[in-house]
Amino acid sequence: MQVRNINGGYSKEEYNRQTSGVIPQILIGSGPRIKYSFDNEKKTYTDTVSSVEVDVYYPGLGVQAIKMPADFKIPKNLEDLSEIELIDPEACVVNRKLYVRARGIK
Repeated sequence: MQVRNINGGYSKEEYNRQTSGVIPQILIGSGPRIKYSFDNEKKTYTDTVSSVEVDVYYPGLGVQAIKMPADFKIPKNLEDLSEIELIDPEACVVNRKLYVRARGIK
């Protein structure tokens, strides 16, 4: 998505500013992508799952990867491109790149 601000911490206000109240739609595809923890000392990824990512489409804005907790599962009643509501969404901008995280989907 196009970023409207530069550099800041995660906040609900930043999420609202970046998405402008647009209702997101889930892109189920092959499901959540697993993200593994990184061991800074060994400079390698571990076998521990730290989080998962799902793709969400914001009409008029584009597609955004959303970071979810490691145990997140897509609700069975959702179909591809279903409108969703994120639980506690937050966003931050680092070097004009937008990062979004949430605790789940309602």
